[in-house]
Amino acid sequence: MRLLKPLLACVSFVVVWQLGWTQIEAIEAPVPSLNPQEITEPFVPGELVVGLDHGELALPLQAMEMVGTLVAQNPPINAYVVRLAPGISMESAGEFLRALPGVRYVEPNYLAFAFATPNDPSYGQQYGLARIQANLAWDIWRPQRRVYIAVIDTGIDSNHPDLTNKMRRHSNGAVYGYNTLNNTTNALDDNGHGTHCAGIAAAEINNGIGIAGVAAWNPAVANANSYVQLMPVKVLSSSGSGSLDAVARGITWAADNGAHILSLSLGAGSGAQQLQDAVNYAWNRGCLVVVAAGNGGSSAPQYPAYYTNSIAVAATDSADMLASFSQYGSWVDIAAPGVSILSTYPSNGYQSLSGTSMACPHVAGAAALLWSHNPSLTNAQLRSALETNVDPYQPYNGRTLAQSAGRLNVYRALQAVGGGGPTQPSLHTLSLNPTSVVGGDSATGTVTLTAAAPSGGFVVNLSSSNPSVASVPSSVTVPAGATSANFTVSTATVSSSTSVTITASAGGVSRTTTMTVNPPSSSVSLQSLTISPTSVWGGSSATGTVRLSGPAPAGGVTVQLRSSSSRATVPSTVTVPAGATSASFTIRTTSAFSITTVTITATYNGVAHSAQLTVWF
Repeated sequence: MRLLKPLLACVSFVVVWQLGWTQIEAIEAPVPSLNPQEITEPFVPGELVVGLDHGELALPLQAMEMVGTLVAQNPPINAYVVRLAPGISMESAGEFLRALPGVRYVEPNYLAFAFATPNDPSYGQQYGLARIQANLAWDIWRPQRRVYIAVIDTGIDSNHPDLTNKMRRHSNGAVYGYNTLNNTTNALDDNGHGTHCAGIAAAEINNGIGIAGVAAWNPAVANANSYVQLMPVKVLSSSGSGSLDAVARGITWAADNGAHILSLSLGAGSGAQQLQDAVNYAWNRGCLVVVAAGNGGSSAPQYPAYYTNSIAVAATDSADMLASFSQYGSWVDIAAPGVSILSTYPSNGYQSLSGTSMACPHVAGAAALLWSHNPSLTNAQLRSALETNVDPYQPYNGRTLAQSAGRLNVYRALQAVGGGGPTQPSLHTLSLNPTSVVGGDSATGTVTLTAAAPSGGFVVNLSSSNPSVASVPSSVTVPAGATSANFTVSTATVSSSTSVTITASAGGVSRTTTMTVNPPSSSVSLQSLTISPTSVWGGSSATGTVRLSGPAPAGGVTVQLRSSSSRATVPSTVTVPAGATSASFTIRTTSAFSITTVTITATYNGVAHSAQLTVWF
């Protein structure tokens, strides 16, 4: 750094001399920040790429050697990589190098990554991974430590080819697990349930076999599959049942034996103090306790999911709708895919099962992925990241979860805890306005993203369940820098009201909404006229509302209005817009030394309705 300041002075002189003879041109490209805290994309720490003009290179090359070491070069395009000497910051070196004559640009040495698409043959059948954007999370996952998931269940088939390499093992190769039913270390699965849950959380990825688990993989990370490992804790028998005492002992054993994440796809309709104490014990030792919410299709608490220090997980389907069987209510913290989930099964098998039992390990695997990437997180911070960085879900028959709860998105959660790489947007919402139209009219659809669209825009694919009734373009592009875009839904004439589902999808995420297309309203009639308030002081106003028996046709419906007294005046007509069923108008009054009851009449297509307004003085 002592050499840097004198050289800057020398360069300043050269630059001034050069500017005296050279026309200054506007810089068209933005100058990238060299402050590491402001760089949003991953880069090689302490390295700068310097691009030079063609011609004399001696001075800038010599100057680069004053601030560091040239470690790479690309002569055809005059690009050079300098690794900065200790004590020299990227900002100060960049300022120095940019001032040199002949330097065209200075920028961070950004990193590029292979897109994480594993070769597991059944990966394409795992809609849950696409829904939670696991593949995008894999792209930016940079593990820093090993994390253990204790699957507290019926055990795990540790010989399954998709699981055997993901098992935590003792130095002698024996599986690190426990069986609370007979107090042995033999935790082999004799039911299938635990093996299925284990595969969802952490089946080996990119091994050319079967499925992919949530946690975790990146083609740029050596031994990626070793960073998240499974610990079988058998607390349920071959019939799939067990005592709460066995479960509680399984929880405390896992917490005492190094497990970071406890995944419990089990529960009971009543709790026990021992069970709650066990959950609190694990939480207080820094563990994260993830529990299935239950499959009773009610809001009744299930235990241990209901306990404060548990994350209660509901189940959603491939369309992000809350499953009909899933527990719900304000005590349920998050949702995850849990309908027709393909995963590992004993005897080298694979099966599709449904239940909040399947949703739970999605969250457990996501938690392990985040914690291996950022070990500095507390269990409370990890829980917050998972529960707040979610996607919307569709309630089932009005059934909802905790306020602000949503469906798991591991990619967004990883970004929130320091996941590297550029912030890639994903599809967030789809809406229609209006949601009910008369055939022949149109509606406006809007797609919104979780972040601004990148350069070149963000393409969202569109489809209609009945394009002959309501058609949409094949896609809509959100412009670069924007977070939303509109498109038109065109409709055709129908003979009866028809419900049509519009779907938007991008990057494995889909959103749906429904619109109603109504028949032409030749049969629409005036249904009512109401006035509010029905009594006012002279000089004040009231609001009249006309309502039709159905949506107004294209062009709207014009209703005639009249008043029985000059004490209250109304417009001559009010128009109900196309697709709407009502419209309002203003009634203005005047003062007088009397109380007057005024009759307001609305007429359409031979049908009249009246309402009265009392005007005081």
